[in-house]
Amino acid sequence: MRVARLFRTILGFARAVIESVAIAVDGPIEVAAKPRDRRPRCGGCGRKGRRLHGVKGKARQWRHLGMWGRRVIITATVHRVLCGRCGVRTMAVPWARAGSVFTREFENEVAWMLQRTDQTAVARYFKISWRAVGRIAQRVVAESLDGSRLDGLKFIGVDEINYGRPQKFLTIVVDHVSGRTVWAAPGKSAETLGLFFAELGPERSRAIEIVTMDMSGAYTKAVHDHAPQAEIVYDRFHVVQLLNAAVDEVRREAMRMGGDDEKRSLKSARWPLLKNPWNLTLKERQKLSDLQRNNRRLYRAYLLKESFQQIYDALSVAHAEELFSEWYDWAQRSALKPFRKFAATIKSYWPAVRRFLEVRLTNAIVEGTNSKVRMISHRAFGFHSAAALISMIYLNCSNIVIPFVGW
Repeated sequence: MRVARLFRTILGFARAVIESVAIAVDGPIEVAAKPRDRRPRCGGCGRKGRRLHGVKGKARQWRHLGMWGRRVIITATVHRVLCGRCGVRTMAVPWARAGSVFTREFENEVAWMLQRTDQTAVARYFKISWRAVGRIAQRVVAESLDGSRLDGLKFIGVDEINYGRPQKFLTIVVDHVSGRTVWAAPGKSAETLGLFFAELGPERSRAIEIVTMDMSGAYTKAVHDHAPQAEIVYDRFHVVQLLNAAVDEVRREAMRMGGDDEKRSLKSARWPLLKNPWNLTLKERQKLSDLQRNNRRLYRAYLLKESFQQIYDALSVAHAEELFSEWYDWAQRSALKPFRKFAATIKSYWPAVRRFLEVRLTNAIVEGTNSKVRMISHRAFGFHSAAALISMIYLNCSNIVIPFVGW
């Protein structure tokens, strides 16, 4: 009894009775326990139910945190319970989450480690399978994540990330104020982002003031449908990305039309054309000088690119409007089809592009989150499902705090 009392104090299980402790010479420590509640609780909803008589209970085991270099196993007999809400379910035990073969403390320790290292290392450290680690992460996140993370959202960023082949995407929503990921789901359609607003609810959706994103028609539609009062800001990085694509398309057109020597020359001109002027090396500056003399069409594309960048450096929105109007006319007269197309795109989306000049809010924080997600996926050598990756995103990028449980 003294040993049982000692282990009851050490384990600290709430609403549980320690019946006996068996310590083998070279084996694990086995602790026999049972729930303290007189009426068993449903393993699905946690409500008290009625034990099914005439149905024999089953002996089950749960792995606990190691103690004194020994593996600790919790054993108990579980029965079937008739729940008014869930029907017939296996009874819940207070020391473990439903459907788990590990105790809460063990799973919390695994989750704490997952916030600090990769999934493979955690699996090796605890001597459990890689998939078991993923299932633990999903259970901990499901219990720890609550709707309060969506309270008070005003400025959010939305972006998609490719997490697998063929073309598997996640949509991620980040709070600009806290820098935390507040929502993630598979897909990148308007319907996907619509699920976020559905979870947010009409009242909290009306509180959204600014949404930063890339130039995605799907995300734009979702915001217009569910939060029409929100101002959409198209991220500068993605606009410049389209601009650079227009320059590169002109370069590739020139390569297709040129001879072998010109193709070799234009192949090495890609980075001098795309880099910022202050980052150019002496050799790259010389390459641009050669283009100015020998390929005026491509050099005109370079000048258009640099001129457009000045719009973002304007001292006022009114000045930016003037600069864009002049630049748009120049692009339409340039006879460069990629730039005429780019100019028409920017003009159609100009209110959202101009909004950046007013609020100076970018999607950089979301891109930073995406980089962290890619690192998580890379360290784990990929994920078998979107749910497993989303759990890791919430563990590492949201406001979930896992207390350290180590002995």
